[in-house]
Amino acid sequence: MSFRLFIYYCALCGGWAGLFGWFLGRIAAPGNRLGRDGISGLMVGLAIALGLSLVDCLWNMSLRQIGVIFMRVGVAILVGGVGGLLGGLIGNLLTNVSEIFFIFGWMLTGLLIGTSIGMFQYLSSVVNQKDLSGSRKKVVKCLIGGSAGGVLGGILALLLRLLWNKIAAGTDPDWLWSPTAMGFVALGMCIGLLVGLAQVILKEAWVRVEAGFRSGREMIISKERTSIGRAEKSDIALFGDAGVEKLHANIVLENGRYVLEDATTPGGTYVNDQRVNGRAYLRSGDLIRIGRSVLRFFERQKRR
Repeated sequence: MSFRLFIYYCALCGGWAGLFGWFLGRIAAPGNRLGRDGISGLMVGLAIALGLSLVDCLWNMSLRQIGVIFMRVGVAILVGGVGGLLGGLIGNLLTNVSEIFFIFGWMLTGLLIGTSIGMFQYLSSVVNQKDLSGSRKKVVKCLIGGSAGGVLGGILALLLRLLWNKIAAGTDPDWLWSPTAMGFVALGMCIGLLVGLAQVILKEAWVRVEAGFRSGREMIISKERTSIGRAEKSDIALFGDAGVEKLHANIVLENGRYVLEDATTPGGTYVNDQRVNGRAYLRSGDLIRIGRSVLRFFERQKRR
């Protein structure tokens, strides 16, 4: 999946998830206003976190890693649901002070939904005592995108609410299709769009598969050590290539520079058609050849 498609699917799935969450909230919500907003927020948070975490998993992982995908999505749903619940409750309480504070509740929801996308990777790094810098950066990027998306989505939802109050004066807008459902769709789309954009715009290094398994896909390098191989747990999986070992090579961030390490493989690892003897420093634009698979490495230019 290319970066452009990733952003598109984040926005699309976020919008549909917002609509689905609104539908669940309308079914499950109690009669009182505070409980209704809390349950509606919970359902929207669950649905949007589910949609965005699935897109993120399918972008970064293979369906063969179904166990890891299930755990990542489960953690995201939990954190996203808490975010939606808190956002709905706080938004309701603050709306009694001023309508403008309605936006703050959805900003909190967006913040926690964004955080949920990278939370499993962060917790996994903590449990396995791995370097936290890569997973921490992903959480921060998604947090920024989710917060911005929550603010933008909250503004759009508020405008829809105010507009409908003028069009249908005297009617409770929270139980009408137009302002509430469309507001949740706008919220989901904005959170999805900006979570995807934040990851792509703030990326530091990435690879594109020029030839091999799922040619054309682009992946952000977000770890201190990124594994390449045909094993199911590989960060960059190259299935269906007999010339690729289960663990073939690693891309390692070392003192601010990226290094390619060959895992002493019989077929070897090549950078710009030169065989790597142990390890080699990477520069943006370098071609990495492993078996019949070809990857192009990119790195954002650092400010001096």
